[in-house]
Amino acid sequence: MSLLKKTLLILLLIVVAIQFYRPNKNVQKEVTPDDFLIAQKAPSYVKDLFKNSCYNCHSDYTEYYWYDNIVPAAWIVDGHIKEAKSKLNFSEWATKDSRDKAGIISEIAINIMENKMPLPSYTMIHSNAKLSEYEKKQILEWLYTIE
Repeated sequence: MSLLKKTLLILLLIVVAIQFYRPNKNVQKEVTPDDFLIAQKAPSYVKDLFKNSCYNCHSDYTEYYWYDNIVPAAWIVDGHIKEAKSKLNFSEWATKDSRDKAGIISEIAINIMENKMPLPSYTMIHSNAKLSEYEKKQILEWLYTIE
């Protein structure tokens, strides 16, 4: 067997072997009353926007795509979700202090206005998550009504 064939075989075996080491999925069975959209009584159009553009990374429920099941992409996705949830987890909203909530809402608004969220790297792959100017306006107007 030639060196090239041996190298390709070894690489193939490595790729197959790493498929058995997968991170746990970020899938909550049901939405709880602690959820941001429930606790803040968001209108349905706002719920749809947040779920489509924010919740895959910033909540306890992620809708996975087929390629999210292939390692090493699964590891990358898992790392992004863990990092995002460490900064903001919408599933735990009701457990936050009211002063923290006000700061978080302000930060959400700033990130949306400055096109920092959703991340450009996320919208490059998930183009439907990119917010139009009108959708940003809808979210911002609703955020400003939250007490």
